[in-house]
Amino acid sequence: MVLAGGIASGRMGAAGMNPLLKDLALETLRDPASAARRILSMGLSSQAIWTGVALVAVVNTLLYSLSILQFEGMTGAQTGMNLPILYLALLSAAMVIGALVLQWIGKMMGGTAEFLDLLVLLAWLQGLRAVAQAALIALMMVSTSLANLAALALGLYGLWLMAQFVKTAQGWDSLGKAIMSLVLAGVGFVLALSIFVLLIGASSMGM
Repeated sequence: MVLAGGIASGRMGAAGMNPLLKDLALETLRDPASAARRILSMGLSSQAIWTGVALVAVVNTLLYSLSILQFEGMTGAQTGMNLPILYLALLSAAMVIGALVLQWIGKMMGGTAEFLDLLVLLAWLQGLRAVAQAALIALMMVSTSLANLAALALGLYGLWLMAQFVKTAQGWDSLGKAIMSLVLAGVGFVLALSIFVLLIGASSMGM
């Protein structure tokens, strides 16, 4: 992943990158504020960040399609939800719009985070989400109920990680302030994403 490249030199191979990613992932789970500071201190270029966004969007989309196929195969139901291109567009838009809205809300609340700071943090969290999704797909083969409970727990923990990341990026001391910004950003995000979906629909109909 490009986030590892921000730390390592261009001469470092994949064998050297994997321990760095593993260490950063463990640090994110153990001390998310420290992990956020570490990511932001990498000084990644905008090109590296956008490449990372594209990469995690593609990986998450592949895992999403796999999970839908797995569910349909296990239940015999046809959900009609396996729409990878649409999911890829929505997930990519979600990261970009999410970073924009969080920056805007944050500045109104005295935060200092820049758009690319928030975007790289969201991309990293999506990367971890892909790992969790892969684990859930494997767990689904053992127990659907257990996989559903694990998905709920991971979702709640993911929100806590995001709040910690936002707090660190915005330079706040209060986690409550970060949570409030996420709530407000959620409202703005839904509105912005709704407009995006409408634009996609209008474009597909040739309007």
